[in-house]
Amino acid sequence: MSLNPVHFPITKSQFLNFTKCVNSFYILNQGLITKQNIQHSGNLEWSEFQDLCRSLFPNAISIPKFLSKEDQLTETLNAIRERKTIFHSFLENETFSSAIECLVPESDSSGWTLWDFRSVGSQKQDILRSLYFQKKLLESFGIRVSQIKVIRINSGYVHISESIDKESYLVFDDVTERIETEKNRFDLEWNLFENYKENPNFPLFTEDFHTCKSPKSCYLDKVCFPDLDRREIFDLREGHDLAKKYYLEGLGSFLEIPEEELTPVQKIQKQSHETGNLYIDFPKMQAYLENVTPKVAFLDFESVNPLLPIFTNSRPFQHIPFLFSLHIWDSETDELTHHTYIHEPDGTDPRLSILEHLSKKLQEDITICSFNDFFEKLVIEEATQVYPNFIEWWSTIRPKFIDLALPFKKFWIYHPKQRGKASLKDILPAITEVSHGNLTIKEGQDANYQFLRLLKKHVTDDDKNRVLGDLLRYCEMDTYGLFLIYKKLKNEISIS
Repeated sequence: MSLNPVHFPITKSQFLNFTKCVNSFYILNQGLITKQNIQHSGNLEWSEFQDLCRSLFPNAISIPKFLSKEDQLTETLNAIRERKTIFHSFLENETFSSAIECLVPESDSSGWTLWDFRSVGSQKQDILRSLYFQKKLLESFGIRVSQIKVIRINSGYVHISESIDKESYLVFDDVTERIETEKNRFDLEWNLFENYKENPNFPLFTEDFHTCKSPKSCYLDKVCFPDLDRREIFDLREGHDLAKKYYLEGLGSFLEIPEEELTPVQKIQKQSHETGNLYIDFPKMQAYLENVTPKVAFLDFESVNPLLPIFTNSRPFQHIPFLFSLHIWDSETDELTHHTYIHEPDGTDPRLSILEHLSKKLQEDITICSFNDFFEKLVIEEATQVYPNFIEWWSTIRPKFIDLALPFKKFWIYHPKQRGKASLKDILPAITEVSHGNLTIKEGQDANYQFLRLLKKHVTDDDKNRVLGDLLRYCEMDTYGLFLIYKKLKNEISIS
């Protein structure tokens, strides 16, 4: 394909895209697609976190975002000449541009400390790459960066008062030496980037471009993967680079892969795709479900995990349940009942009410099914640590849990419509032909975001009631879906 010249200036985010895939850099740089801004809870809390970090630099000035880029650059250069501490400085030359979170002049030298604020609990490689990019840009203006530091979150901080204790909540990392340690790797990436921007190319997957693994995460899969009819090969579990190898050899279907090259799991996939039928390992499933009680409960929580703790005795990023859905099926009478509780988004701790309502419904004579039950058990475990009156109840029901995700992960059950995936959203329509498709909220991440929005933002009563209704319907579908899957499997096993 013929390529246009690269558009300048190149932003920091475009450079980070280049380090993952040169094609994604070109696609975004040329505006061939619009990168979607996915709603997530961190967006709701960023300003609050940023203000907490900024409060540590009381004499700083801030470059207003509403100014034009030209005026932001002028204001930034003036502040640098005056050696002021600067928030949201902006630098742009003919090639690169970037906003910079915080610049602080060194009092005993002509150098500067480059600060970044990150609402994360640990350092990530892309944070270091981002700071490397900013350092390069600063140096192009003759600004010497002597130290590079990051303010992040102490994920072990326990919130025990009305306001955040910023001295305990914030962590200060000096990453100057770490970036220097990574310098050879980053310099290599930078040199590749410098060469690429002068001579851009768009390697197709068939040319064996090394950073590209699969069409599943591709921005323009119809261009990078011209033969999409052969994409089934990328549904291969435990495939890693194997799927890419087969694709490059011209294979596209499980049926074309030699049997001797397949793992046991991949052989199950191939068998299921050949027949088009549900595969069940009957001995394994019968053993897994043999101790299930006549009454079976299907439990799911929705939670928020704010980076700025809201509730007393909670930590950053800790999942706090605000809603549960519980379907209880009596297999002897075939009676299905539904119970639910959603906490009012009024800022009070929902964990106590969740435990009170749930403990009345879950007693000893019941089996409790969840999907990836580690999460449900962790949520209850942590809640009982704050409200110890429920510890005895929890100790009696904890052994009653079974994980409905496990048989799918182990490939004791597989349907070709899953396309190698093992999430509830993929399994449910494959096994039962029921899906979350008609719901307003379709993913747990969106449920998290919407409830946190009710906690953090001023919303109308109509908006609040609409969101609460959407949340109830979403969570109910999860547990109803678990019931449908379980009943389908029980019927299949009984028939066998």
